[in-house]
Amino acid sequence: MDRFALVRLAIALAVSCSAAAAAAQEPAPGPIGTIQFEAAVPAPPPAAQSLDQASVRAATLEPRRPAVLLPMYLSFASLQALDAHSTWRALDRGAVEMNPFMRSLTGNPAGVVAVKAAATAGIVYSAERIWRRNRTAAIVFMAAANSAMVLVVQHNYRAVR
Repeated sequence: MDRFALVRLAIALAVSCSAAAAAAQEPAPGPIGTIQFEAAVPAPPPAAQSLDQASVRAATLEPRRPAVLLPMYLSFASLQALDAHSTWRALDRGAVEMNPFMRSLTGNPAGVVAVKAAATAGIVYSAERIWRRNRTAAIVFMAAANSAMVLVVQHNYRAVR
């Protein structure tokens, strides 16, 4: 396996997630005047008989997270790990960290990992908040975040050469 097989794998993963996001579509609407629900309202369990029917319906008809978001979250976290790895490799070969905030943390691997974890958590949290109002916007947001990280990782591994 050559040196950049992992980078090509990460780029392929990000591109496939971006392509899946572009291909993701809402289910086709039914005939005019009908409403389609993704889940049927289940019968309440015996212990929940005291709940009124409106609260049971409201609990089961909440919107569902787009299926493509979970792989995009995973690819973003993987790209963050690759960014840390590629940065350390580039620094070992004499490169200089261009990000002034991260420059102060380059000597502290635990600090870099903490910042990368916080950045990942922030992006995932933001996407989770976005999809509840606009599913397409959340997918586009994650595709943009993944694309940006692919460019960063690619630049870092080129600096290693």
